[in-house]
Parts: sequence; structure tokens; C-alpha cells
Amino acid sequence: MKAKMRRSLVSGTRMAAVILVTIVFAFPLYWLFATSLKTRVQIFTLPPKFIFIPTLENYIQVVNSWFMGNLLNSFLVAAVSTVFSIAVGSLAAYGFSRHPLKGSDNILFWILSLRMLPPIAIVLPLYVLFRTLHLLDTHLALILIYSIFNISFTVWFMKGFFDEIPRDIEESAMLDGYGPLQVFYKVALPLVRPGLMATAIFCLIQTLIEFLIALILTNRIAVTATVGMAKFQVLGVEWGQITAAAAIFILPIIVFTVLVRNQLIRGMAFGGLR
Repeated sequence: MKAKMRRSLVSGTRMAAVILVTIVFAFPLYWLFATSLKTRVQIFTLPPKFIFIPTLENYIQVVNSWFMGNLLNSFLVAAVSTVFSIAVGSLAAYGFSRHPLKGSDNILFWILSLRMLPPIAIVLPLYVLFRTLHLLDTHLALILIYSIFNISFTVWFMKGFFDEIPRDIEESAMLDGYGPLQVFYKVALPLVRPGLMATAIFCLIQTLIEFLIALILTNRIAVTATVGMAKFQVLGVEWGQITAAAAIFILPIIVFTVLVRNQLIRGMAFGGLR
């Protein structure tokens, strides 16, 4: 009986800790959505009101503004960059996993160093480069830059997944007449599908939330959502419109992550087996 009570107490304590941590991490999201549904007077009321009459005025103003075009730019750039990075990075990761060269570790470290570079250190050279190429304020410029960062992440992330695949499976496929590319596309890739999904989610999110490079390299046509939010400052900071824009921006990401959460969990678990 005492052992059963002890287990119940431990289980209850763990559940309480999980609920507490969830509340702490979810509170900023609650505050974001709550602020987006408040009037300007309600936002600046002290002490803050947790019970209020919601309004959609902030969302109406955001939907009728330039922000929706910025949102489309963000998802377009992020989608193309993610697909390109996954395609190129997976091929490179498979090559490093199955056909290591002399000095592969040094090459992998150099690839990783591209991801380590702080954007502030390279944004001015990038500005000069793309101005010379007449690519400033274009979607192509952002796609190229984000792809460079995402490919380095994809190579390192996906290499761990490919290392987990037994070579016997690929050798059996080759005995059945599969060529190297067929082994990669028809055998290796399906086996690391959870890893592909996890990598794609990380690349997508990292691209969507980037601010500094998009701020420097865009002006009007290719402005992204993160930069567009900063424009809601005319005669002061329009917190209601900023939070409404942020809510519209993150809601598709939250929904997408929830829909693929099982693939994400399996991918993270599969990659951590080593």
C-alpha cells in the first residue's frame, strides 16, 4: 500500500511539474493572442485585464494592409528554400555517410561553420554582392542566402539519419539490380522520411523567423513578414496590429507542426539512436 501511494505521489508530482512548465511556456502565446484581441485602451490598462470583450479590429486592419503580401513572400521564400536545401543537403549527407573521402571531417566542419556565421558579420558583403548582381529586393536573393545556411544544417542533420540505416539493406537492393541513385531514392530516402520531415520543419522555421538579412536586402517587393511587422509603427507602436500580424504569422506554423508532430518525434528519436 505504501509503495502504491509512493508511486501515485511521484506520478502526481511529475504531472504537476509538466502542467506548470507547459503553462510557463504557453503563457507568451496566450498573451500574444489576448493582446491581438484587445483595443488600444485595453492593451495599456493597468493592471492588465484577463477578462475582456474581444475585438477583431486589429485583424481587420492587418488583413487589409500590406502585411498579407509580406506574409506570402515569407512562405514562398521559406518553401522554395526548404525544398532546395533538403534536395541538395540530403544528397550531400548521403555521400558523406556512404562514401567518405579523405579529410571528410574537415569538409563537414567547414560546412557547419557556414551555419555558425552570425548574420551581422556577412550582411554587408552580401548587400554589396547582390547590389552588383542587381538582385536586391528579390525573392531569389533571399532564397539563395537561406539555402546556403539551411544546406549546411541539412547535411549535418541528415548524415546522422543515413548513418543509422544498415548497409545490408542497400547492398540487397543493389543485388536486385538497383543503381546508386535508385538505392538513394527508393531505399534510403523512404527509410529516413521522419528525419526529412524533422529537418524540413527546422529549416522552414529558421527561414521564416529570420529578420536581419531580410531587413537589409529587401525594400518593397520581397519584404518578409518579420520585417513587415516592424512597419506597424507610425505615430507610436501599434501593439494590437503587431500582435495580430504575429498571430496570423505563427498560426500556420503551429497548425503544421501539430499535424506532423508524430513524424517530428519519430525523426528526432531516430536521429538520436547513435
